Amino acid sequence: MKSAWASGLIVIGIVVAAFNLRPGVTGLSPLLDAMGTEIHLSAVFLAIIGMLPPLLYGISGFITPRLYNRFSGLTISLAVMIMITAGLGLRAIVDSPALFLALSVLALLGMGIGNVVVPPIVKSYFPDRVALMSTVHVGLLQLGTFIPPLVAVPLASQFEWRGSLLVWAVSAALGIAVWAVIAVLRPAPRSQVSATVVGGSELLRLVKTRRAWALMTMTGLTSFNNFILFTWLPSLLTRAGFDPAFAGAMLALVTAIPLVLGFVLPLLAQKMHTASPIVAAFCACLAVGYLGLWLMPQAAPVLWTVLLGIGISTFPLALTLITLRSRSAEASAALSGFVQGGGYLMAATGPLIFAFLIQSFDVMWPAYAVVLASTAVKFTVSFSACRPGSI
Repeated sequence: MKSAWASGLIVIGIVVAAFNLRPGVTGLSPLLDAMGTEIHLSAVFLAIIGMLPPLLYGISGFITPRLYNRFSGLTISLAVMIMITAGLGLRAIVDSPALFLALSVLALLGMGIGNVVVPPIVKSYFPDRVALMSTVHVGLLQLGTFIPPLVAVPLASQFEWRGSLLVWAVSAALGIAVWAVIAVLRPAPRSQVSATVVGGSELLRLVKTRRAWALMTMTGLTSFNNFILFTWLPSLLTRAGFDPAFAGAMLALVTAIPLVLGFVLPLLAQKMHTASPIVAAFCACLAVGYLGLWLMPQAAPVLWTVLLGIGISTFPLALTLITLRSRSAEASAALSGFVQGGGYLMAATGPLIFAFLIQSFDVMWPAYAVVLASTAVKFTVSFSACRPGSI
């Protein structure tokens, strides 16, 4: 297969895979009220559905390098698209909350595996264009996060809530078609992968590497704050006296900023000697945003939201660093699994801790103390995580 055609096909595959790794999550929450009128959604269901994404993303991070040890990244990507399509499609037509959760697990596990398998594919097929392809990967990932909550309710008004959910199953089904072609044609990678290293000694080496732990902590604490804001920002704003429509608009804004920055940060990270100044500036924005939301919410809510959005934009930067700081495709697979596995498990605790503190105390300072402390820790570890050279 000619190199140009092979590269173009892989680019299309990365685009459709990256876009479909988030809509099943962010396109659901605006529809929970509509679902509740037809299916009884208990408090336990709501707690579980909110915790499942980071939990399963974390588990996927640890199992995907093992899968990479036995199967090619192309085969795994096709399986990922099948899992997402089946899970999202079937859960949209069931009436049982338990079955809905089970099918969500299938879809989210596919998304989690997809999170980990894309970076080594980029490293294998575009070793000399890592920053550019990381921009494509991260940008489409953020786009797939931003669009679904904006269109979920309008789609539901036209096609009911089930139809709104099915849209993202159809989107993932297009990914099956693309990756089926890629899996059949099997274009040769430009950087050969020594698969035996991925699940064994390479992962063991990372466990003993301080910089790998630093990058995992930086990524995990970023997602820790991401999920807290995605879950609690509207509620915090309505508690401060703003109407729900404004709070919803601020949620869209806080997700839009990482989308925009996601198209810039990968190239910027490659050009800079170290990305730590970016992380330090973003940590400052996150801290000021939290302080403003806590102490002066009415003064400048849009400014606080913008600062919070900038603050959580270290996530696309962290994904880029996984690829940039890997010595090879197999090292990228292992590092991606280690960083995202541990990072997402850390992130899964965020909404639960924040909810417990808000509901257990009559004052807000314990909850804000936790997120500010997490920001300080992220700032501290970022110097090691962003240091130049391979991990």
